[in-house]
Amino acid sequence: MYIYYVLRGTQREQPIEQEGDIDEEHFPDIDLDNGPQIINYLVQQLRAQGITGEWSECDLTDGAFESEDSYIYFNGRWMRRADAPWRKDRSN
Repeated sequence: MYIYYVLRGTQREQPIEQEGDIDEEHFPDIDLDNGPQIINYLVQQLRAQGITGEWSECDLTDGAFESEDSYIYFNGRWMRRADAPWRKDRSN
């Protein structure tokens, strides 16, 4: 289960960053183990607050702060950076 996020991107060609905690109270009906679902929800919430940006990457950290997953926005969807198609150690 993820509990902390750092979302990065640009707004008016300036770098921006949003960070915060993730919990069941503020993320109703969201699978807190599903990174792309969490990030999509975050982006929707930020847009609703008037914070628009071109979000390009997000780090999600687990409850014990032992694991961090990095996600990137690629081809219209969020994917783990480790799964990016340009990785040379992967056959695509």
